[in-house]
Amino acid sequence: MWLKALLLSFCRWCNSSFFGHGIRDSVWLFPFVEIFHLIGLGVLGGTLLVLNLRLLGLGFRGESASDLEKDVRPWMVGSLALMLGSGFLLFSTEAVKMYGNWAFRWKMIFLASAIVYTFTLYRKVVRSEEGRIATLWRVVVAILSVLLWTGVGLGGRAIAYVTTSASSISISAR
Repeated sequence: MWLKALLLSFCRWCNSSFFGHGIRDSVWLFPFVEIFHLIGLGVLGGTLLVLNLRLLGLGFRGESASDLEKDVRPWMVGSLALMLGSGFLLFSTEAVKMYGNWAFRWKMIFLASAIVYTFTLYRKVVRSEEGRIATLWRVVVAILSVLLWTGVGLGGRAIAYVTTSASSISISAR
């Protein structure tokens, strides 16, 4: 119960923050920030696609997965930072509404899981030598990566189709 109250307080703070007001009250700022969010999504998706294709043995065979990961790492980390930063700004415009949106909650669960997975087990498998880890394990790791990041994307897309009354959330959480 205390976690819900803490999250709702954070959402209310975001709603009334400088960012929330500024972006919400501007005609052009929300779409401008969203453009950067989508660019980050595209670049991150591209880097993960390249790495997953390599793990699946479907492309980029001239280079080891480890070398390929080193090449795309700055793009992956930079695009993730861009997505998280712009995502926070977009969230701050409707934070209380997002609090009660089940699609947003699922997106956040998938996002946290995907980030932890990508920078732990996935990274370990990608950076390992080709012969040290079985091909089947590489395939499983790549497929799980695709599923987690697809969950993030689908959750994000579903947010627009799930309606939540912000006033009912405020009242019921008290």
